[in-house]
Parts: sequence; structure tokens; C-alpha cells
Amino acid sequence: MRQNRERVKSICNAIAKYLLVVLFVSYYVGGTAFTHTHYFPTYSITHSHPFLPGADGLPHHSHSSSAFNTIQELDDLLVEAAAFFFALATAWVLLSVFIQEHRYITSVRLVRNLSLRAPPLY
Repeated sequence: MRQNRERVKSICNAIAKYLLVVLFVSYYVGGTAFTHTHYFPTYSITHSHPFLPGADGLPHHSHSSSAFNTIQELDDLLVEAAAFFFALATAWVLLSVFIQEHRYITSVRLVRNLSLRAPPLY
């Protein structure tokens, strides 16, 4: 029973390893290869998703205003989450430096504890 569980776990780990690589590559390619800009009279919007470009290389599709609002909300959420995690990491580093008790071991103490006696001669 235990061997079967370990075998299933190792198979799941192997599958998850490759799925994470595929997920990362698809996210990276989707963000870099399909970036396009929609031009409007007073502004332009740049985002990425898979699309088929026209003969001029521009996207020949449109989005509704709610789709553009969703893109804007997700972008704002990403920026705010990055700022939050940066502040959290900074606070964690500062707390770990100033709150934890540090024990310093000097090299003099280490040398003093070593036995400097030669091995016995037979």
C-alpha cells in the first residue's frame, strides 16, 4: 500500500514538473508574442492575448468597454499586489535583522577549542 502511494506521488510530481514548465512557457510567449495596441482618437491601449493579425500587422478585432475595464482592473491589481509583497518582504527582512537574537561565534574561540596536539608516534 505504501509503495503504491509513493509511486503515485512520484508520477504526480513528474507530471506537475512538466506542466509547470508548459504553463510558464505559454504565459511568457503569450505576453511577448501577442502584444498589440488598439488606437483610439484620444488614447491607445496596449495588451496581449492570442490573435490573428491582418495584412498590415495590426489587430483586426475589437473589445467591448467592459473588456477594457477588466484589463485595467487586472493591471491595477497586479501593480498593487507587487507593491504589497515588496513591502511585506521588506518588513520581514527588517524584523529578522532587528528582532532575532544573534549569536556570534568568533574565530578565536574556534581556534582555542581545537586540539593542537600532534598525533601519537608509534
